[in-house]
Amino acid sequence: MILLDGKTLATQITSELKQKIIQSGLKINLDIVLVGDDPSSLKYIDLKQKKAAEVGIGGQLYHLPVVAVSDLPKLVAALNENHETSSFFIQLPIPGLDDPSLILRQILPQKDADGLNPNSGVYPAVVKGIVRLLENYQINFDQKNIVIINDSDLIGQPLKKYFSQYTSNITLLNRQSLDLTPHTLQADILISATGVKNLLTADMVKSGVVAIDVGGGDIDFENVSIKSSYITPTFGGVGPMTVASLLENTYLLTTR
Repeated sequence: MILLDGKTLATQITSELKQKIIQSGLKINLDIVLVGDDPSSLKYIDLKQKKAAEVGIGGQLYHLPVVAVSDLPKLVAALNENHETSSFFIQLPIPGLDDPSLILRQILPQKDADGLNPNSGVYPAVVKGIVRLLENYQINFDQKNIVIINDSDLIGQPLKKYFSQYTSNITLLNRQSLDLTPHTLQADILISATGVKNLLTADMVKSGVVAIDVGGGDIDFENVSIKSSYITPTFGGVGPMTVASLLENTYLLTTR
């Protein structure tokens, strides 16, 4: 079993990005919009702000109470027009909003650091992070059976679109899928992004599987790792890569 070390790769990416920003001489600002006080979101935003500062990216945090979620369209419009805002993103999930895609589509493609507008000029940060991590370990996608437990427009669908250039054997599952095991047992590459702790156990995967835990605990690491050829750690895999990709997207959007 080989551990897919996203933390080390992310450090390499951000180190190179820092040098590019210094050489460019550009003033780059990544603004952040947060609704509510979810502890996980607060922790993640703090990490993103620190990493942004480390590479030379500034920006502001716009923190709205849940009762003010209806003000989001107005704030997005203002950030779209603000010349000081190089790009921005809205931290997910958005409490009080059933369909986040409606507001995400209002972000200008040229300012969409998270890449979640369907017309964005960059890949979604989480998708880019997953792909970069797999490519770094030279994992082959050609004609592989890929199973993704997440069919959302934010993760599952963009992943399917990317992998479809390599294989037609892609299965998207969701919370309505009654029995995951017949599908997961066939997976050469298994990606889970549900946030359901220990959703995937050793009896649900075949030997040699490449297992990617996006949800931070979806995979029973201790037991699944014994059967896998490659696996992400519960923490330090996709998470750091997503942050690095977000910052890289910010730079790319600014320099286009």
